[in-house]
Amino acid sequence: MNNETRQCQNCKQNFTIEPEDFNFYEKIKVPPPTFCPECRMVRKMYWRNEKTLYKRKDDRTGKIIFSQFSDIATVKVWERDDWFSDILDSISYGRDYNFNQPLFEQLYLLVHEVPLPSRSIILSVNSPYCMNDTNIRNCYLTFASSSSENCSYCVNLDTCKDCFDINFGWNLELCYDSFFNRNCYKAFFSSFCEDSHDITLCKDCFGVSFCFGCVNLRNKSYYIFNQPYSKDEYFKKIKELELGSYYNLEKIKNKVLGDLWLKYPCKYFHGRRNINSDGEYIWNSKNVKNSYGITGGENLRYCQHLSYSPGSKDSYDHFRFGMGSELIYESLMCGDNISALKFCYLCTVECSDLTYCMFCLSSKNLFACIGLRNKQYCILNKQYTKEEYEELVPKIIKHMNDMPYIDKKGKIYKYGEFFPAELSPFAYNETIAQEYFPLTKEEALEKGYQWKDREDRNYQADLKTEDLPDNIKDVNEDIINKVIECEHKGAPLKLWHRVCMCNKENHHNHNAGKCEIEFETSYAPDRPEIVYCEKCYQQEVY
Repeated sequence: MNNETRQCQNCKQNFTIEPEDFNFYEKIKVPPPTFCPECRMVRKMYWRNEKTLYKRKDDRTGKIIFSQFSDIATVKVWERDDWFSDILDSISYGRDYNFNQPLFEQLYLLVHEVPLPSRSIILSVNSPYCMNDTNIRNCYLTFASSSSENCSYCVNLDTCKDCFDINFGWNLELCYDSFFNRNCYKAFFSSFCEDSHDITLCKDCFGVSFCFGCVNLRNKSYYIFNQPYSKDEYFKKIKELELGSYYNLEKIKNKVLGDLWLKYPCKYFHGRRNINSDGEYIWNSKNVKNSYGITGGENLRYCQHLSYSPGSKDSYDHFRFGMGSELIYESLMCGDNISALKFCYLCTVECSDLTYCMFCLSSKNLFACIGLRNKQYCILNKQYTKEEYEELVPKIIKHMNDMPYIDKKGKIYKYGEFFPAELSPFAYNETIAQEYFPLTKEEALEKGYQWKDREDRNYQADLKTEDLPDNIKDVNEDIINKVIECEHKGAPLKLWHRVCMCNKENHHNHNAGKCEIEFETSYAPDRPEIVYCEKCYQQEVY
C-alpha cells in the first residue's frame, strides 16, 4: 500500500496517510480520518478545560460548588464526591437507539441529561481547588498532575513534592518556577535539567549541583555562568548577588535568559533514551512519531501529553493521560490501565472496548454511553445481553454512515470521527485549544466554536507589582491577605523545518566541515536560539 494524499474536510489542506497508518486503522477496524492531524488535535483539545474553575450551582443539592463547567454550560453538574457515590445510577438514563436520528444528536440529548462530575479528579485528598489530577494530596490550583503532594500553582506534575509554579516536572522536590525538569531537588528558574540539585537559572544541565546561570553542563559542581569556582568561592559569589532582591534577581534573569542561554546551542529536539522517535519532549520511548510530551511510549503516532508511568503503546491520536493504555484511537483524557478505546472522553480505570463513551469507569463493551461504572454491554446507557449488543452495534455503525451528523459548518461526521465541537460543553477560550492554537472571538465564532466573554469580577487590587517591597526580607506576613495584580499568557507549539545551525559563523567548530543534516523542530525559524542537530549538540556538550 502506498501513501495517500487527502484533503482535510475542516481546514481544506492536504495531508498524507501512510501505509503504517492504514495498517493501524485496519487493525482496529476504523475508516481513515477525514481531518488532518492538526485539526484532529484541535478538535479534541476543544473538549478539555484544563485549569479554569468556576463557581456554579450543584444541580442536585442547589449548593454553590467549584466546577470545570461554567454556569452557562447547559449540562447537569453534581459535586464530584456525590457523582462518585452510589447516589448516581447512570444506567437509569438509558434509552433505545433511534434509527431515525443521527447518533450524535442522540448523544447530545444524553449528555444533557446524565449528571457530570464537577471536577475531573481521581483519588485526591485535601485538594478542592484542583482538577484533571490523579492521586494528589494537599495541593492547591494544581492541574493535570499525578502522584504529587504539597504542590501549588503547578501543571503537569508526576511524583512531585513541595513544589510551586512548575510546568511539566517528574520526581521533583522543593522546586520553584521551572519547566520540564526531571529528578531534581531545589531547582529554581531552571529548564530541561535532570538528576541535579541546588541549581538556579540553569538550562539543559544533567547531573550537576550547586550551579547558577549555567547551560549545557554535564556532571559539574560549583559553577556560575558556566565558569568553575571553588566551593567557598561559589557560596561567597552567590551571597554577593543578593538574590533576595527582586530587582537584582530580575536583572540577572534578563542577563541569563537574554544573553547566556542564547549564547550556547540547544538541541533541535528535547528528549533522551529514545529509539526511532520524533516530535518534541519525548523520553524513554520507542517508535513514537509526530508526537509531543511522551514518556515511556511505544508505537505511537499523533499523540500528545502521555507522560505518566506506565507508558502508552500502540495508539494513534490519543491526547492526555495514558498511564498504562494501549490500542487507543481518537480519544482524550483516558488512562489508568485501559485498552481498545475509540472516540472516548474521560474514560478511566480499567476500561476496555469502549466506543463513543464519556465519563465511564471500570467498564467494558460500551457504545455511546455516559457516566457508567462497572457496566458491560450497554448502548446509550441501556443494558443489553452480550448477544443483543454484538448484533446491534454493527447496525448502529452502518446507520452512522447512512445517516451522518452534519454540523452547522457542513462538516460530515460518520463513524470514525470524534465528537463534533457542537456537543462540547466548553467555549473555545476556556479550553487548552486556546493555549496552543489561539483565536480571537470573531475567529472562534466563525469556525463554529462557542466563546465565553471574560467576566468582570470587580476585584480591587490592594497592591500593584511596583508597590511590592523589593527584598523578600522586607515583606510582612499580612501580604497573604492582599490582592496583587498579575498577568498571564500562553503560546502555541508548532514544528518548523530547520537546517542545523552549526554551519553558521562562530557557532561551532565542526571538524567534518559544513553540517547538512536537516530536522523537524519546535523552534520557529525567527527565534533567536542556536539550534543544533543531535550529533553536533553531543560534540558541543561532551
